Order: sequence, then C-alpha cells, then structure tokens
Amino acid sequence: MSERLAFDWRVYRAIVIAFIATKLVLLAVAHPFMDETYYWLWGQHLALSYFDHPPLIGWTQGAASLLGWNVFGLRAVTVLTLIGDVALLYGFARHLSGEAWRQSFWLSVMLLVTTPIFFALTTLALPDHLLLFTSLLAVYAFVRFAAAYAAGVRRWRFLYLAAFAIGLATLSKYTGAILLAGAFLALVWHRPLRSVFRRPHPYLAALLAIAMQAPVLVWNLQNGFASFGFITGGRRPLAAFDLNGLWGYLGGFLLILSPFLIWPIIRFATGRGEASLMSRFAFWLSTLAFFAASLFTNILVHWNLVAYAAALPFLQLRSRLLVAGHVLFGLLIAGVLAFNTTAAPVMAFINFSDQTSAWSYGWDEVAREVDAVAKTEGTDFIAGTEYSLASPLAFALADPDVVSLASRVEAFDFWFEPQSRAGQTAIVVGDRWRPLSEDIRQQFGSVEEVKTIAIERLGKPVDAYTIYIARAYAPSIQ
Repeated sequence: MSERLAFDWRVYRAIVIAFIATKLVLLAVAHPFMDETYYWLWGQHLALSYFDHPPLIGWTQGAASLLGWNVFGLRAVTVLTLIGDVALLYGFARHLSGEAWRQSFWLSVMLLVTTPIFFALTTLALPDHLLLFTSLLAVYAFVRFAAAYAAGVRRWRFLYLAAFAIGLATLSKYTGAILLAGAFLALVWHRPLRSVFRRPHPYLAALLAIAMQAPVLVWNLQNGFASFGFITGGRRPLAAFDLNGLWGYLGGFLLILSPFLIWPIIRFATGRGEASLMSRFAFWLSTLAFFAASLFTNILVHWNLVAYAAALPFLQLRSRLLVAGHVLFGLLIAGVLAFNTTAAPVMAFINFSDQTSAWSYGWDEVAREVDAVAKTEGTDFIAGTEYSLASPLAFALADPDVVSLASRVEAFDFWFEPQSRAGQTAIVVGDRWRPLSEDIRQQFGSVEEVKTIAIERLGKPVDAYTIYIARAYAPSIQ
C-alpha cells in the first residue's frame, strides 16, 4: 500500500476504538430484535436442528441462557465471536503482511467495525455472527494450509481446521457450504496444490465437514425434510422473471457495504494471487448464485454474507478519499441503527410503517399487562399471533412456554403440542400488523378483547398491541 495515499495505522486504530465503544453500548442497551428472541427460544427447546436454520444458533443460545434471561445473556456469544473475528484478522495480517502487519490489521478491523453489514451482524444475536466468524476461520486455515503446501511443507492440521470451520459455518447457515466448494475449486485450479488429491487428507477433511451435518440430516429425516423445503422454496417462493428483486439485490450492495467499498471489492474479485484464491471462488459462487435467485424472488441483502466475509481480509483501500467516505458512510448507518434500536423506529418520523423495527418496542409494558391479566382472569398458556410477537413476549416474560398460534409453519410447531392444551384458557397477544385472525379465533370457544396498549416513543406512534383472553381451546387437527 502506498504510504503517500494510505492513512497511518494509528488513524485506523482510533476509528476502531470509537466504533467499538459505540458497539459495546449498543450490545448492552439496544432493544432485543424479534429474531434474536426467536433464536433464544430455540435454545430453550434444544433439538438436533430447527425449521428455519441449522442448529448452531440454537445450541449457542441455549448455553448463553445460563447467564440469565437478559440482554447480556442474549448477546454474550456475539461478543465472543466479535473477539474471534478480530483475532483472526490479526492472524491474517501477520501471515500476509509480515512486518507491515499493523497497517493491514488495523485497516481490516476498521472495515469490520465500520462496514454496515458487519457492524449490524456483530451487534445482533443472529446466526450470521456465527457464520461470519466461522467463514473467517475457514478462510484463514485454508490460506495457512495452501501457503505451506505450496512451499513444500505439509501442515495437514490447517486443512482439517478449515474443514471443521466449514462444518461449523454450514451448521450456522446453509450458505456455509459455499466455502467447501470454494476450497475444492482452489485446490483444483492452483497447480501447486493439485497433488493434494493424491493423499487421503482432502477426502477425510471433506468427510469431516459433511459428517458434521448429521444432526441437520437426521432432523430433516424425522420431520419430512421440512427445513430443506423451507430454504429451497418455502421461505421466498420463486416467481416469474422480475427485475424488482434484482434492483433490490444490487441496491443492497450499496447500502450494506457502502458505495466506497465497491471498487475495492471489484479489485479483490477480479484480482490475482494464490492467497485469496479460495476467497475469490467463494465470493463469486455466492454472489452469482444470489444474483440468479434475485431474478425470480426477493433476496435479503445479508444472505450473501459468505461472499463479504471471504473478501474482508483481502480488501485494500488505497485512497484516503475512499477511506474517509467509507468511514463517514459507516458512521451515518451506525447512527441510524443506534437510534432505531434504542430510541424509536426511524421510519416513524416520516410516517412510514416499519413493523420489523416496531416489534422491538413496548414488550416490557405488554409483559406487565399480560401478568396483570393472568392474575385477574387466570390462564393456562400464553400465545402470540405469530413468532414475531410470541418470541419477544416470551423473552420479556422469561417464559419459554409462550407459543405462536400462526397458521403458517414456524419453529414453534416442532415443540408445541396443541392437543395437549385442548380445553384450556389462553392469553393471546396481537398487534396492528399481526392481529387475531379468524383462523385463530375459531379455535377457541370464546374470545374477549381485554386491553389495547398503544406504544409511543418520542411522541411518535410505534405499535398497538391487543391482549385477548381466549377460552376453551380446540385446536384444529392438521
């Protein structure tokens, strides 16, 4: 990197300290996001795997719940993987840059904490923070193995570590399997590495990564391949060719990465060098796969995380203008995220409905009212009209037995046994986006509206939750 164009590493370190301080505050005070509480409940109902995703997030949240039903426990593992991310970037810098490691290390950590997608996903307890860490570990281990092998040194432990990390990545989200394909293509493509296939180790390493998926396979065999069906079509049904999904996918690049990273990413993706070969293959496989899918369905912008994680250790910003622009953009997005998760949904100030943000607010008030209703009316169980309400309500009540009565399939359906509740009385909570549906109403002998709780923040309406007392539960038989 040109000394004339680059900032001194101390500048990057100062930026990192400022963003890390902001992140630590957010980890402690940001209201729980609905999906965070959903995965927390997975940890209270441990299973081989789950409907929406592979099991690692459920397993880790189950362990974290030993710290208590609080935000500290909720995000404890997120803090650990963030520390792991930084440690791996240090390892990359020492391996790739030698004596100049400080410049590379602080630049890469600066990108980790300022790039919107990384900032967000290392703040929330979602499967993606696990995928980011395990992807970085897989790439690091493969880089160490490939460099040693090309130099005539057989460090098989790094190959097995890469396979183990790929196995964990795939237990985080199914897209982790892209890393295995990237490693295979790198071994085939790079001539000094091809002789590795004459040994048993690559086959055993691949077998390790695949064998680690046994819990997922067994769970799907036991449950009619429910998770595989959900991921391949049930989550986002394919439609006819439609450019709306494509524009959303491409626009997402600008928003979650920042416009100032587009050129560095293009340089990485089209560049040369054996060290980043696996990462470039993984980047292209993931990016092109979601590009193709975006032509037929809507793609959530973070689904391509494997590509961004693979690129991170190798990105270079050689212009101070790009660095300054990226940091300012990251600061803007971090500020919006901080306000949105601690004070009030940003969209409430421009009169636009934002249900996803709204569902982070008001649960302490709702939980108090539910407790009051339970004491006066009596209840056998508590439910939400959908997982997006049942999960944060359960977390606020510290009650793992809160359930969802949604008609569509959710993870709750794999541990909630409706017939065991037949004839019982329930408190049911709905809101403006997920009201009590006629389908749910018909499963009770009587339903009475008890109270509606209007949630406001900074003088702006956020949501309105309605509490019902529903008696004589008669669940429909599916």
